[in-house]
Amino acid sequence: MTTNIRRALLAASIAVFTASFAWAGATAHAQGFPTRPITLIVPWTAGGSTDIAVRSLAASASKTLGQPMIIENRPGAGGTLGPAAMAAARPDGYTLSQMPISLFRIPHMQKVAFDP
Repeated sequence: MTTNIRRALLAASIAVFTASFAWAGATAHAQGFPTRPITLIVPWTAGGSTDIAVRSLAASASKTLGQPMIIENRPGAGGTLGPAAMAAARPDGYTLSQMPISLFRIPHMQKVAFDP
């Protein structure tokens, strides 16, 4: 019984030791990001419940990341203008978008300005 416990503790120690290197390597690459403001696209009007929730999230993220988050409201067309703006944005990680689940069914019902 004692040998099994020792083996289990040794295996757990090795796993934690190995995982710590993987975690340290992942954080080393992320230290330079972000270096400029992040744009957050909201496909709804300013002042609505979704906009308020996203602004609250952006305030918390801004404190954590140390960079301002710019809220860009793109209302209209049933919420499809936001994903279209997101699809047209540079793929550099500095543009995020809030998209409700209903937007994933719209491309199956009508033509949209982005590639789902």
